[in-house]
Amino acid sequence: MNNSFDIQKIILDIFDYSYTNSPIKVPALACREVGKILHTGMFLEEKRGVIPAFQFSKEELKKLQSSPSEYGDIVAEEIKSRFSEMNNDWQLYDDDILFTSLNICYIVSKLNQLYISDPGKDFFGDALELFRSQWAKQEGGQFFTDQRVTSLAVKMIDFSPEKGDELVDLCAGTAGFLLAGLNLLKVKAGQIGEDEKYITEFAKKSLCGYEIDASVADLGNATLMARMGSTKDVFIHNSNTLDKKTTNKKFKKAATNPPFGAKISIQDEYILAQYELAKISNANCDNRSIRASKLFKRAPDILFIERNIDVLEEEGILAIVVPYQILSGPQTYYVRNWLLKNTKVLAAIDLPAETFQPHTGTKTCLLVLQKLLKPHLSLDNLESYNVFMASPRWIGHDRRGNTVYKKDVAGNDTVEVLTDFPELEEEYAYFNKHGELTGTYERSYLISSEEILSDNLLRLNSAYYDPKHSTQVNSINNSKFDLEPLSNFVERVFFPGRFKRSYVERYEKAVPFLGGTNITQMISHTEKWLRHDDPKLKHLAVKEGWILVTRSGTTGIVSSVPEYWDGFAISEHVIRIVPNGKIDSNYLLAFLKTPQCQASLAQGVFGSVIDEITPETIKRIMVPIPKDKKLYNSLSKSIAEAEKCRSEALRHLYDSVEKLTYELA
Repeated sequence: MNNSFDIQKIILDIFDYSYTNSPIKVPALACREVGKILHTGMFLEEKRGVIPAFQFSKEELKKLQSSPSEYGDIVAEEIKSRFSEMNNDWQLYDDDILFTSLNICYIVSKLNQLYISDPGKDFFGDALELFRSQWAKQEGGQFFTDQRVTSLAVKMIDFSPEKGDELVDLCAGTAGFLLAGLNLLKVKAGQIGEDEKYITEFAKKSLCGYEIDASVADLGNATLMARMGSTKDVFIHNSNTLDKKTTNKKFKKAATNPPFGAKISIQDEYILAQYELAKISNANCDNRSIRASKLFKRAPDILFIERNIDVLEEEGILAIVVPYQILSGPQTYYVRNWLLKNTKVLAAIDLPAETFQPHTGTKTCLLVLQKLLKPHLSLDNLESYNVFMASPRWIGHDRRGNTVYKKDVAGNDTVEVLTDFPELEEEYAYFNKHGELTGTYERSYLISSEEILSDNLLRLNSAYYDPKHSTQVNSINNSKFDLEPLSNFVERVFFPGRFKRSYVERYEKAVPFLGGTNITQMISHTEKWLRHDDPKLKHLAVKEGWILVTRSGTTGIVSSVPEYWDGFAISEHVIRIVPNGKIDSNYLLAFLKTPQCQASLAQGVFGSVIDEITPETIKRIMVPIPKDKKLYNSLSKSIAEAEKCRSEALRHLYDSVEKLTYELA
């Protein structure tokens, strides 16, 4: 048995084959048929002890994947027989396998040697979510949650069914978080020597889910029932849980990954009217008297934060996956303000960028919250407590979804998946019990709630408080430097708004348009030109001596505007810093390039899909001014000479290239 397979490739091969070579042409129905075969495999492994369920030699595989054969017919009939046996026992389906014998043979050959019911993986959930990712699922903003995240979430909320905890997932999907709860229940049952009957009974009492998509709810229920054996109890109910009238039941624990994305904003006023977060904004979040005069459309992930807190008992605990923007962006300040008034923030985990790839590049965080007995009317009343923060490095797969394995000393792949989630789980468990860290997991740290309040944006993302950033910033020797905010030394820091760009063919007076990638190039080649009288130029044009900083995508690249670029148009993705003369602009340019300043810029990065920084972040950066005037003058002079040489070099390079281009024409 070997589970070191490219699971994604296997499942997508099965999807492509099923859709093009089977009589089932509806993707959801094809998914259901594959589910029948997977459930049969799970039954053979869990009930009959055949591990792995499907085992074939090389010669047998050739026969299975070729045209119809006697051997293939025998295998297909055996699978159908085992399916009937499974269904009689578990009673999951009301029909037989609809795939042809050749279809069945191909699918089981692709599943050869796979341990389908491996308790350390959610192969069934992976398979179904990968199937759904091939059709319109992404339009609804739903994406499969990696088993490592669901497991971490359930452990961080300290789900304890033996103590009466009931776990709810308001966006249950194919039961990822509920399966994690079930797996934890199985582990605890094994520790005290209890059998499957015990597990089933506790699962009935302690697991509950809701899902708006009826077909997905059916798949989730079938998966849970298959994991527990013969039971017809419904764990996942088909319901739109954003409507608070669908249930008023309260739970001790909740874990969920709501659908996210601004493109699927909720605009239904009937739903919005039920939410405080739809009645407040950055402008009025501290003024309760002016709420409810307007309803703001909201992305579902924002409403689901409030909804999950709503269904918790007092002091109940929630683990929720949210887009990075919610915990870091200036536009969602009102959400964080509301959270700090209504919950105690227990932990914030910046999940690896690959977590939801390849389905989406959205960056996410796992937030753990405890509902307060009574909400704070003002943040002035917030108690002081420690918040656990971490930024795990490896989720176990790359951005294409391929499994990544640890390397041995020779640099060869081992069979161990590359992830640091187990170390993170252990560190949080220790913190939860002792209130401090062991220090063995270097990517975790504690901050005080007072640090959050001291930030004008109330940021909750782990990266903002990362000690590696603050260490760089705080390493400046105060005995040698005076610190002043950059805002003291600038007329303004800004970037132009978005414009519809009207590019033209190059002519004598045409103005070059440069992007963020051009600003550090010696020759900034561009094929984009604007008319010399384009009205947008007054916003896009830059002037000699200004300092430039990229604000989105690859953030924090610093350059200056040389004399040769005076009047060039530069993208709105580049922030302009206009010095006011109170400090030498060349010295300021040099500081912006230092590791200490780059660390300050990194702290201010936000955004779920594209990294961004704001002019406000730059203006708040503390600039060290040398007390030694000789050092200050020497540095300023040296940079001035370098900038002069750069400008001359640019002119010579441009002129030479232009001349050669003309001669070659």
